[in-house]
Amino acid sequence: MMQNHKTKYYTYWIITILISLFYLLDRSQVKKIINGYELDIAFVEEELISNNVLTDNINDSKNYYESVMDTIESYSITDNRLMNEINRLRILANELNISISKVEVDPQNSFPGKFRTNSKINTELERQTLVLDLKGRFLRVGKFLESYEKINAPLKLQSCDISLDTLDPIGVTAQLRFAMYTGIKS
Repeated sequence: MMQNHKTKYYTYWIITILISLFYLLDRSQVKKIINGYELDIAFVEEELISNNVLTDNINDSKNYYESVMDTIESYSITDNRLMNEINRLRILANELNISISKVEVDPQNSFPGKFRTNSKINTELERQTLVLDLKGRFLRVGKFLESYEKINAPLKLQSCDISLDTLDPIGVTAQLRFAMYTGIKS
């Protein structure tokens, strides 16, 4: 009988050890699966975060593009508006006792060829030039430029060359080049 109890005791003991080993083995397998899921979740979260950053970058770029196009469209000028701007320049020059000796519109597109050929967005945008030659006193020419800059006009000063007037010892001549944008499709 004692032998029978010993056998049962050792049998239960071995079964308990085997069950504990199977439990620990199964637990380690479950932990590996859980760790795999956690890695997958972390990867998906990282992808979502990076895609969100990418989406934010795309939205920022789109907003920047729209603001730039809005700005350029505000500088866009039609033939009638160009004539009004030239008249506004003449009136301003007359008020400051400056003479305009030449008004020339260069219809040639002055965007660099590389911009026109490499542009992926076809806006049919053209940049043209209006050239004005002014004669008058130096301070008045400066006041002319300052006054025109303040009125938020569609013509933007591209360059200004000032030299002494050979016919007037206290006067200057100024050649002003204004940029204007045309051909924008909304």
